[in-house]
Amino acid sequence: MKIKSYAAMNAGEALVPFEYEAGPLAAEEVQVEVDYCGVCHSDLSMIDEMGHLSFPVIAGHEVIGRISALGEPHRIKRLKVGQRVGIGWTKRKLPAL
Repeated sequence: MKIKSYAAMNAGEALVPFEYEAGPLAAEEVQVEVDYCGVCHSDLSMIDEMGHLSFPVIAGHEVIGRISALGEPHRIKRLKVGQRVGIGWTKRKLPAL
């Protein structure tokens, strides 16, 4: 699965279009088609001031979207494809460039 986003490639840099291959969904993961995503001062502070991050960093949180795929639907009983969902702040290590 290819992810399209905006990312800072290094500390203090502007966000630029960024794509990466996320691989197949794990058993308890969901794929969400994003409708809306906020970028606020906390995202920008992470990029500009936090020295312990590994780059690239994809900015944005407070996501609203719809579930487009479930890793193993029989293990994720309360979620359905097409369901509107909200996602808070998350951290995922991106693949090495």
